[in-house]
Amino acid sequence: MAEQKQKSRLVIVESPAKARTIGKYLGPGFKVRASVGHIRDLPEHELGVDVEHGFEPRYVTIRGKGKVIQELKKEAQSAEEIILATDPDREGEAIAYHVAEQLGYNSDGKRRRGGGPRFRRVLFHEITRDAVRRALENPGDIDMRKVEAQQARRILDRLVGYQVSPLLWKPIRPGLSAGRVQTVALRLITDREAEIRAFEPEEYWSITALLEAEGERFEAKLHHIDGKAFRLENEAAAKDVLADVEGAPFVVSEVKRREKTKNPPAPFTTSTLQQEAAKRLGFSARKTMRVAQQLYEGVDIGSEGAVGLITYMRTDSTRVSAEAAAAARDWALETFGERYVPAAPRLWTGPQQKGAQEAHEAIRPTDPRRTPESVRGDLDDDQFRLYQLIWLRFVASQMAPAVYDTTTIDFLVRGKNPAAGGEPRLYLFRATGSVMRFDGFTRLYTEAREEGDHRTLDDLAPLPALEAGQACTVIDLVPAQHFTQPPPRYSEASLVKELERLGIGRPSTYAQIISTLVDREYVKLEQKRFHPTPLGETVAQLLVRLFPKLFDVRFTSEMESELDRIEEGELNWREVLSEFYGPFQQALAEGEKRSDEVLRDVVAAESTECPECGRPLVVRWSRHGRFLGCSGYPECRYTQPLDRKEQKEPRPIGEECPQCGGELVEREGRMGAFIACSNYPECRYTRPRTIPGLKCPRCGEGDVGEKRTRRGKTFWGCTRYPDCDWSTWDRPVPVPCPDCEAPFLVEKTTKARGTFYRCPECNGEFAPESVAAAEGA
Repeated sequence: MAEQKQKSRLVIVESPAKARTIGKYLGPGFKVRASVGHIRDLPEHELGVDVEHGFEPRYVTIRGKGKVIQELKKEAQSAEEIILATDPDREGEAIAYHVAEQLGYNSDGKRRRGGGPRFRRVLFHEITRDAVRRALENPGDIDMRKVEAQQARRILDRLVGYQVSPLLWKPIRPGLSAGRVQTVALRLITDREAEIRAFEPEEYWSITALLEAEGERFEAKLHHIDGKAFRLENEAAAKDVLADVEGAPFVVSEVKRREKTKNPPAPFTTSTLQQEAAKRLGFSARKTMRVAQQLYEGVDIGSEGAVGLITYMRTDSTRVSAEAAAAARDWALETFGERYVPAAPRLWTGPQQKGAQEAHEAIRPTDPRRTPESVRGDLDDDQFRLYQLIWLRFVASQMAPAVYDTTTIDFLVRGKNPAAGGEPRLYLFRATGSVMRFDGFTRLYTEAREEGDHRTLDDLAPLPALEAGQACTVIDLVPAQHFTQPPPRYSEASLVKELERLGIGRPSTYAQIISTLVDREYVKLEQKRFHPTPLGETVAQLLVRLFPKLFDVRFTSEMESELDRIEEGELNWREVLSEFYGPFQQALAEGEKRSDEVLRDVVAAESTECPECGRPLVVRWSRHGRFLGCSGYPECRYTQPLDRKEQKEPRPIGEECPQCGGELVEREGRMGAFIACSNYPECRYTRPRTIPGLKCPRCGEGDVGEKRTRRGKTFWGCTRYPDCDWSTWDRPVPVPCPDCEAPFLVEKTTKARGTFYRCPECNGEFAPESVAAAEGA
């Protein structure tokens, strides 16, 4: 009698890397196979949703996944149990469901008719031996509420994207996409750009007293006038104050000393990891998630083989296990001593944001004893930097607070001249200082910051030890002109933070949202800030005007809450879709009726008529960029490059062409301004536009020319490139440095200081007025 083939347990995960790591922990009775992501989805080229019959989706096998399904079916034939070990979130649950469905799953998890393996769902939030063992010991069933929440999101996105996107194709460009969440994120960026353009700066002045006491100099700023907040709107108002307090004694009226503690930040969630990786490492959200997934699924660590280094990277929770907290505390105790470890561990189990997955943990190292340096040789540079960031943040979260001594010194200065009521004015000048008394967690980790972030205790300088009644010497009273600043453009970090604050999408979707906006060329990233492209602004204006409610921030946030409630079992997914679809159909019909009218407003070129038929010209897009086209298309096919309307006339520069003797002119090209012969095309001589009288500081032979990168960013470099590769992002100004006599200065602009000039040799800084005078001399 032939020996019966031994049955095994089939474990199915998403990725081969995860399969390899898990397979290491399981015995010979297990087979681990990968679905390689989703295997079923809605069809690409049709709606794929039966809106007349309960929004039933019509799933099809994703191209290329037929072979995967056949291999899984073959393995399932010899399995006594199928263990679905996909990721512990909605997407993972949906993958598990579709895999099981293809392998004969009954919704009750029982065996198929006629026999077959039993299905089990296991969840783990880290890929370690103990976590996998515990999951296998406590199997469950597929969570259909998670599956339904994922399915509802997918159908919602399909209904919107499939039916709204075509409204962009004829007037703008075929293939453009609208998205239920993507378009709202784009709206945030375009609305911010509109705020910046509409912003009118307002002048105001501040007054700072430079004081000295006990041999130490410090600053006190004018804080109140007559006990009230104030605004010095111009230089005259500032001079009035200066005249009133000139010569008045600065005597300490009050000193306040306090101890302040600064607690460590919580361990990372998906959102905070994306924000911090953007600030500290310069990673995009997409790159952060890609590298984090590698660390989660397993990296080869020496003789150990594949090891999962971090917990699951898609989580809204800051909770940590008692075991992990204890391991981090032990490391801090051994490394820094008892003072650096608080009396009790922090498990970060306080109130979570709405929708947080409390069963999940924060993103942390699976073994805090595995320091970044101990695995550095086994990781590539990106993996090491992200693991180090996650490890430092987690261990610091279990350390003692930093302690600061803060001091506030007030000076109540009486003016010399009587005010309107007959009494002299009282001017409160205030100095604020801080000294770190105990570094605590900051010995290991401090959060990164970017332009626009608020000041912290670490920004304050120490103050001398003064007491009430003590007089200080006035060294100077310094007025300073300021202008209010527009809101900053979003960085990758601040956009993620704003999406989370507003409840738009979920942290696990932010990377995809942002990358879609960039890939569609709706936005571009310049100097780490998002700028909407003309295409992106047109798309946003058109969609928001056609569908004001659909792409409203609050409405989008409310839909996310309803998806959460489906997962929690509070709402039925079909009812949610039904309530959405009725008003959406009506808005779609109205939008289609109004589309021509709105399009004329949004894309019409200013005061430009078609020269062939007299109808208005409109801005259109092709693969190569914008152009003007007749609104009577296809009856009238007149087009005109948009750049022709905007292009400057060639400007003579007063030099002869070295090749033919013709006049040289400055022209505008795709890569910026350049110098060319006026006899083009007979003579094709060109050269970069250069700064007169300025030679390359490195080779001394080439000139300094203006250039552009392929992405259109301006820089300056040596005209002898590639023989000399000197370059700078800062615009050189042919004014010698007053301090060291270097041949030129460079122009710098910051939000806080505006425009100023710096010497690249001695780093001296100079006001625009002095440089302008020297440049014009």
